[in-house]
Amino acid sequence: MKSAGYESIPSSGDDNSTFFAGRKSSWKVIIAALLIAVVAFFGLMKSGEDSETPSLAYYPVEAMSEDPVEDPGSQNWPNHLVSQAGMNTPRPTNTAEAVEKLWEKSGEPCVPSLGEPWLYKGQRSSETSATLYFTPQVGDVPGILSGIEVDYYGYIETNLIGSYFSEERTAEDGTYHSLAVAFRNSAQQDLCDSVTPTKQDGEKYIAISPDLINKPLPVKSTLSELTSKWKEGSCIPNMGYHWWQDTEGGTDLSYKAETTVPISPMYSSTDGTINGLLFLATAKKQNWGDTCSFPPTRDCVEKLNFWDAGPGLSQANEGFFYFCSNFCGKCEFTGSGSNPGLYTTMHWFFTDTKVEKCDGTDMGRMPYCPEGSYPKDFNH
Repeated sequence: MKSAGYESIPSSGDDNSTFFAGRKSSWKVIIAALLIAVVAFFGLMKSGEDSETPSLAYYPVEAMSEDPVEDPGSQNWPNHLVSQAGMNTPRPTNTAEAVEKLWEKSGEPCVPSLGEPWLYKGQRSSETSATLYFTPQVGDVPGILSGIEVDYYGYIETNLIGSYFSEERTAEDGTYHSLAVAFRNSAQQDLCDSVTPTKQDGEKYIAISPDLINKPLPVKSTLSELTSKWKEGSCIPNMGYHWWQDTEGGTDLSYKAETTVPISPMYSSTDGTINGLLFLATAKKQNWGDTCSFPPTRDCVEKLNFWDAGPGLSQANEGFFYFCSNFCGKCEFTGSGSNPGLYTTMHWFFTDTKVEKCDGTDMGRMPYCPEGSYPKDFNH
């Protein structure tokens, strides 16, 4: 059985220890193998642009980010936040970290359902495209992460405005619509309370568009709220199982851009806990110039606007980067706002997904479907 192509960007911390598993090699063989691996790595880096299949070394070594450091004493959730843009870059989970990582409180009013908005380098524009929300800092007690909002500049599915997407808003460089997720239930606590520090109870909570459709997301894949209303897609190593929902058919997916819920939760293949979220755009959104290719230069990486790196995911089931890689079984999408049809994703992770291996076999980074049916297994 062949697995279909990709949408994931590899982590910088893959465990290669299995390379020597079960092998009885002399030290000379081991040293030789290591030398070969080093030579092969740099060969991939050099030849990646000319290859039809992108190299696994998508980014230059100097662009790789350090692993985030978690505070073992923190009871807040999520206390680990990574965005895939920029080679799985650690993002802040409290206001103290936010300042260190160049995020600035925007000065905009606190949003009761989300908290206080913070912007990367204080900039709201198509060059950043993401806002983090925190509860207010009280005295020396930092505020804690309470939401993420993604700004969609340009094309969106207009039928989803008012349910998932906000009404049109204006920034210095254009208009946009926003899609938010909340990590705390504002019906049970005041996320704008500047007098009493927010209680860090560790309770996992996620709601899509809390001021609009206010759709809670189950925090485990075994819960009936997920299995009865969402459809399981493929499991991608270093990510987890992607689940999808149709705005009209629920688990009966129409594979239309305009009826696909623009958030996909990802869950662990081992214990079913939530690994992260995928924000979906049905057109190209990332700052990815025509001169950018794989492996990209540092300049291309630095220009990312929080959307994942790459040329976009093809609507057609062809090439290496195609959107149906996130699904199992027969999958043919229509309705992309790009020409040719392209989709864009923005991944956020709440756990260390380097340990996510999906079915546990040596599949590299290819999607895994338990029933073994991939989109490319079908004739189109």
